[in-house]
Amino acid sequence: MKFILASQNSHKAQEFAQALTSIQISPSPITLDVDENGSTFIENARIKARAFATALAQNAIADDSGLSVDALQGAPGIYSARYATLPPDIDPDPDPDRTAANNRKLIRALAQTPPAQRTAHFTCALCLVIVAPTDIQTTLESPTLRAAAQFYNATGTPCPASAPIADIARAEIAFEAHAYGTILDAPRGTAGFGYDPLFLSDDTHTTFAELTCDQKLSVSHRGKAIERLRSLFAP
Repeated sequence: MKFILASQNSHKAQEFAQALTSIQISPSPITLDVDENGSTFIENARIKARAFATALAQNAIADDSGLSVDALQGAPGIYSARYATLPPDIDPDPDPDRTAANNRKLIRALAQTPPAQRTAHFTCALCLVIVAPTDIQTTLESPTLRAAAQFYNATGTPCPASAPIADIARAEIAFEAHAYGTILDAPRGTAGFGYDPLFLSDDTHTTFAELTCDQKLSVSHRGKAIERLRSLFAP
């Protein structure tokens, strides 16, 4: 199957391309201003994938990911990318991509939190929207895909997999994967992106920013989600 990646994030595109060979994922040829107004990672991934699938009339895949810190009641969560711009404690000098500002704010927010209470996890939610008729048929014929998918008719109403194929307008597959660790009080490493320099992985006992791309994919939330995706489309 072929999918359009509903993202302009080059890091995400690179990680998908490196890890997946069973399906073809291409960058979107258009930019969409999608209102990600969901309250969960899964909801936002669905909103993005549906928007691109509708606009392009092609299969689309979207992810929504972020960092949740237990001591901060799950913040920054779905607001991870723009954490520094949210009150209280708005960063006075956010960089264009907000990465450094987000990390500075997270360090300040946890300044009085003991190391043992700095537990956190990354979440990656993936949503696939399948609209190509031949691929909907393939989804119905695959026991693995059929079990994982929710089917919808042309009005957007859920329908059973047993519905007539002519009545099924799209299939959706959505799931989450997680990576667990703790937050440091200072960055370590120069690789990766986002909160990677502050996230000490429970699996590797290094930060994500101290790992190569391949090493990170083997333990990261996105790597685990991609592995689940690979298993769904395994021959």
